[in-house]
Amino acid sequence: MNITLRQINIFVEVAKNLSITKAANALFLTQPAVSMQIKQLEDMVDIPLLNHLGKKLTLTQAGEEFLKYCIRIKNELFDAKELMQEFKGVKRGTLNISVASTLSHFAVQTIKLFLKQHPDIKIRFEVTNRNTVLENLKNSTTDIVLMGKPPLDQDLEFSVIKENPLIVIAPKNHPLTKSKKISLKHLSQQTFVIREEGSGTRLAFKTLLDINGLELPDYMTINNNESIKLCVEAGLGLGVVSIHTVRADLSNGSLIQLDVENFPIIKQWYIVNRKSFHLPAVAKVFRDFVINQILFTAH
Repeated sequence: MNITLRQINIFVEVAKNLSITKAANALFLTQPAVSMQIKQLEDMVDIPLLNHLGKKLTLTQAGEEFLKYCIRIKNELFDAKELMQEFKGVKRGTLNISVASTLSHFAVQTIKLFLKQHPDIKIRFEVTNRNTVLENLKNSTTDIVLMGKPPLDQDLEFSVIKENPLIVIAPKNHPLTKSKKISLKHLSQQTFVIREEGSGTRLAFKTLLDINGLELPDYMTINNNESIKLCVEAGLGLGVVSIHTVRADLSNGSLIQLDVENFPIIKQWYIVNRKSFHLPAVAKVFRDFVINQILFTAH
């Protein structure tokens, strides 16, 4: 088979979007050009890779398997390109970072400092929850992850970069703001605004309640910290958040940190990558930069 890299790129884009039109737009090609390349590819492998059901596209079983090899080829070529950059010394390249949402402010400030030293490196930056950053690592769609404690049973390399205390916050007019050493039992009877399933903050809070045989009878689920702060400030419930996300709010008095037993929950933030995945040169530079920044500021 004399398959070209162009055909591989086009097939991956079509498979990702399941649409000739969307693939053509993403690749800045015409729809006929994309269709022709897919047809030539199918002629070469002598088996259909796509099912055409009206305007709807799906991958055939052969197409699903062929896609895995195409992605592997693209990744290998990308790794080869990055390796050549290592030999030349890293001046440019693209870095893919996934960040657990609790670290978003820290990540933005860190990336800002990094780009001052490496202005020609491009950053692709996604903020999401714990489950998704781990899925991104598993699928090799990200180079580096910034997150809470990673699982120990996976093929991961990680280093602690910062302590992350979780605290309970309340609106400034909440009755509990006057209380000292609030018991977990009393706390659990309050209405809460908490993070979604898959969030490390939610997991830490739920684990603490489970250990003490408690559960929340009433709570609202919100998928980002900024909305949680707004909901708490509006009096919709208490919240559990990283202290790093509310320092300004605590300083100006719009939110109050409650004095609760077993709080703060002391967690850590980590920089993480896959051991078995060849780490691109730009990712190695960024990892070393983050770790060195932490070591420098700790002294």
